[in-house]
Amino acid sequence: MHTSQRRVDSLPRKRIGLLAAGALLISALFTPHAAAAETPGTTLINETFNAQTVPANFGFPTGASISGGVLNITENMRNYTTSVRGFAPSTLSEKTLDLRFDWKTAIASSAMKTGLELRDDNGRLVFALASTATELRYAVTGPDSNSTSAPDSLNPTWIKRSFDRSKWYTIDLHLDFTLRKVQYSITSKEAAPVVLASGTGNITGTNLAKLVACNYYGTGRQSIDNFRLTRPANAAYGSLAGSTVYAFGDSIVYGHQYPRSFVDFTAEREGMTLTKYAKNGATVGPIGNGTSGDIIAQVQAANAASPDYVVFDGGTNDAMTLHEVEGYSIGAVSGSQNPADFDRMTFAGSLETTIQAMKQKWPTAELVYVPAHKLGSRDWDTQLALREVTLQAAQKWGVSVADVFGATTFDTRVEAQRVAYTFDGLVGGFPGTGGTGTHPNIAGITEFYVPTLTARLAEIARTA
Repeated sequence: MHTSQRRVDSLPRKRIGLLAAGALLISALFTPHAAAAETPGTTLINETFNAQTVPANFGFPTGASISGGVLNITENMRNYTTSVRGFAPSTLSEKTLDLRFDWKTAIASSAMKTGLELRDDNGRLVFALASTATELRYAVTGPDSNSTSAPDSLNPTWIKRSFDRSKWYTIDLHLDFTLRKVQYSITSKEAAPVVLASGTGNITGTNLAKLVACNYYGTGRQSIDNFRLTRPANAAYGSLAGSTVYAFGDSIVYGHQYPRSFVDFTAEREGMTLTKYAKNGATVGPIGNGTSGDIIAQVQAANAASPDYVVFDGGTNDAMTLHEVEGYSIGAVSGSQNPADFDRMTFAGSLETTIQAMKQKWPTAELVYVPAHKLGSRDWDTQLALREVTLQAAQKWGVSVADVFGATTFDTRVEAQRVAYTFDGLVGGFPGTGGTGTHPNIAGITEFYVPTLTARLAEIARTA
């Protein structure tokens, strides 16, 4: 078990990674009865290509074959030609989808280019991926196309990155056709994955109708494996679009060395306006390190205008300072509503003081507390004691809980999860892997934090 402790601060570190960006959640103005008619968390396609598919070759009419447990496309296709695989008609009615697949190219020349495009039933672009021998290319915008051919004039508007074509890559997409957004990540598929791209883009596509294999010019086989299309379990269906959110806390909310934390990912996907006040190293108690301070100071410095939601965490650094600062203890939730009765030299008293300050400053805002995942980098008994106090305080003060700790399997006491889902520093500008177990990387954020927070925010919006 990995038990080394490190403060959640702003000290620079290095690394990056992602296993899969899995549950991204967006939508707008989708009627509740329509959403209820769907089965959440449904798998629509799950194909490993270990055997021939029905229809054959995954439905590609030309240039495709299945061998060696993978689907090969753009085989022996002429310049500017396409092969189109349509999705089931029922897929066109899906408003929120998650798509993940592994991809590799065998293209051998920088003067050649092959790729694939996702388009709607009117030929509008949803997402595109391509490569030469030295450049990876991806796009969320570009001309409409009926996909009968792939001339230069109909190429998507490519964003280009250098890459190693000998590697497999995992492409993760969260598609929202109500807000017309796609959140994407492209990650090398290896023991220490490297993120090549991650972002959120506006799209023109209104549904997922077809997967298009494109031989733009030259020749180069592409391979696809582990193709999985799902309906997310916790889609918000637009109920959060246009709302405002303030975020407070430590580096798990701030993002550590990366500017996009789980709150940023959620706000991007849901069309929310986010203002983030969190600081690396912050504590609930008044024993913060240097300028990081305590979370109530963030609240006091924040805009007086009330947001729709206040999202906050706390306790990750307190789990260390409780063992380091003499006189600081966990304490107990008070029976009083009067801040004068709260003992700020206890975690419980400081937490209640912080919550009371939030409620007083923004009486109309919905407060959501996000407990961190199970941490291999902190004392376990201390985590359990802090959790008991925070849940009691949340119940007392009417604070909603997006319970990453209790409602997910994210547990960095497990070595494989620590390596796969946490980071200490950046590689190529993106979070790495192999962290101490505290800071979630993009995989940890999208697999665990975003679905949990989105589900809680959407539930609040539905019942408001």
